[in-house]
Amino acid sequence: MNKCCVLIPYYNAGNSLLEAIYSIDYDYIAPDIVIVDDGSLQITASSVIKQYQGPLSIKLLELNKNKGIEHALNHGLSIIGRDYEFIARLDCGDICKNHRFKKQISFLEENAECHLVGSWVDFVDMEGKKLYTLEHPHDYSTIKKLMFLNATFTHPSVIFRSKVLDTIGLYPTNAPAAEDYAYFFKIIKKHHASNIQESLIDCIIDPNGISTIKRKTQIRSRIAVIKTHFTFNKFAIYGLVRSSILLHTPRSFTVFIKTLLQRKL
Repeated sequence: MNKCCVLIPYYNAGNSLLEAIYSIDYDYIAPDIVIVDDGSLQITASSVIKQYQGPLSIKLLELNKNKGIEHALNHGLSIIGRDYEFIARLDCGDICKNHRFKKQISFLEENAECHLVGSWVDFVDMEGKKLYTLEHPHDYSTIKKLMFLNATFTHPSVIFRSKVLDTIGLYPTNAPAAEDYAYFFKIIKKHHASNIQESLIDCIIDPNGISTIKRKTQIRSRIAVIKTHFTFNKFAIYGLVRSSILLHTPRSFTVFIKTLLQRKL
């Protein structure tokens, strides 16, 4: 079994794919890059990776038509997932930093009970200007409680053991635009999880990204996930109320508030 792969879904993303790949550190391990082209027609992943000049091995999988990120991820996992001990996530345009892979893989190797690890995340605008840092909790019990409020992991920051494919399976396809929230919720109910208490990735807030253009769909999916895992406690109740309010709140407003609050700290 190989050590680690980085699973990257791709759809007409152009050179932002190269930016993500070039940011991957390989001083501790040299992960394989697995790209799943989700039916791109304008700029295919195959045309982009021809420009890559680096030491990492790249494997390209292609879907015949655009099916959505959850299907692209599942296609990758179903074909190569069990070939690796660890599976990392990354999105086009997001930038790994601060020796991300060395720190996360080392953490998983030193904590055998942990099956999923993320990190803090710096969110940046399209020009790369930092907006705010999202500081996810590291304590497992806290993660399980706060998961009812919002995802306690940022999708492109996570690395998980391929063993979860045997106990959890693939990404759910019934939670459109919130497949990560649904998947991580299922994982933490069975397996220990944590977050590195340091920002190890820059994530772009793209006005044309899924979290923006499919915001209402995403929040409706989040509400459905909360109801699926609902237990009668203050976190679950508050999570439903909070998500219902966010359903009618533009993402630009929530980003503005988070940025403003961080500047005051």
